[in-house]
Amino acid sequence: MDEKIKKAEEVAQRLTRAVAGGDEQVAMQCAIWLAEQRVPLNVQLKPEVSPTQDIRLWVSVEDAQMHTVTIWLTVRPDMTVASLKDMVFLDYGFPPTLQQWVIGQRLARDQETLHSHGVRRDGDSAYLYLLSACNTSLNPQELQRERQLRMLEDLGFKDLTLQPRGPLDPVPPKPGAAQEPGRGQPDAVPEPPPVGWTCPGCTFINKPTRPGCEMCCRARPEAYQVPASYQPDEEERARLAGEEEALRQYQQGVSAGHHPQQPGGRGVLPLHRQHLLMLGQAAGEGDPSAPEP
Repeated sequence: MDEKIKKAEEVAQRLTRAVAGGDEQVAMQCAIWLAEQRVPLNVQLKPEVSPTQDIRLWVSVEDAQMHTVTIWLTVRPDMTVASLKDMVFLDYGFPPTLQQWVIGQRLARDQETLHSHGVRRDGDSAYLYLLSACNTSLNPQELQRERQLRMLEDLGFKDLTLQPRGPLDPVPPKPGAAQEPGRGQPDAVPEPPPVGWTCPGCTFINKPTRPGCEMCCRARPEAYQVPASYQPDEEERARLAGEEEALRQYQQGVSAGHHPQQPGGRGVLPLHRQHLLMLGQAAGEGDPSAPEP
């Protein structure tokens, strides 16, 4: 049995040298012998074969509500899909468990490299679908803890346990000890409740004008009304302006008899009409200067 394994190793090494040297005859003989013996092999390219320079990857991102955006990522072709997921998690906060990558028209696996999917030059494209957090067992606190651990691992710290932050339990006073006047802590003023709607799925509190949950993408409850006195902050106003522009472009495309497309014609993804209508309603509710219907 040992002789057979030793023979298989020698033939496999001869096959490697023959392929690297371009000797087709010897490579064919070795491959035929290994196939006849049914030897289990793991044929893999060496890392130096893949180019290592940084390139820009064009990524179309879509969430569970069919909301689509385009981003550019600086990657290397020799990166694995698992490393790509970690990069997106650290930069944008989407956990790897919620990411599904489609590269080269097929589902990418964690151990595969971008080069194996044809990503080799600037402008190559990929597709990222974000699953709903409702499909996982993670709650918002666990997602935040996972993000912190990933950031620590990226800095070189591993096998760490994060402890919850907060004040230590107060030490009870000794029996009979008189408390000095003026040293007692004043009663803490309770913070006002946050303004917004609570997601029925993950309990995350969203800003009033958001049509869907920022954490799990679940739609805003139909019964919720944006407070009349609410003033959107700068970030919300920018988002509402972008959503109004997307709605305007969609309506122009519908009136012209076609659906809007992504710039350049690459990675064309339809926008969900119902979601656009929700965005339009949210924009009208969140803008105090919007005219009364």
